[in-house]
Amino acid sequence: MQKLSSILEPYDNWFNNDETDKNMEAKQTLYKFCEEFKKQKPEKEYKKSRGSALHISYLHFLLEIKRAFLEQKYMRVCNELITLMRYEPYLQGRIYYNIIKTLEDGLEMRRDK
Repeated sequence: MQKLSSILEPYDNWFNNDETDKNMEAKQTLYKFCEEFKKQKPEKEYKKSRGSALHISYLHFLLEIKRAFLEQKYMRVCNELITLMRYEPYLQGRIYYNIIKTLEDGLEMRRDK
């Protein structure tokens, strides 16, 4: 987590109230983060979330990330990703693949085939 978090930390700002240039830098950083995240291997063993016993508790974070993408608040996306990685077993397949899909959709990286 440390390496992945360190990519996002300079842009960790839920309020997203810095100048526009920093927000666009955060967007570029999210591309880099996505590529690094894809290099991780999903875990095979099931783990519960730290903060909740609910299997789907990570979905709240993904919804907030999607909302931030819609509002073009890329620093908020960074903040929500750091929080998700802190409280959820983000390398589990159920979360891992959803994070990738959310990032690719939000950054318009997905190509229809």
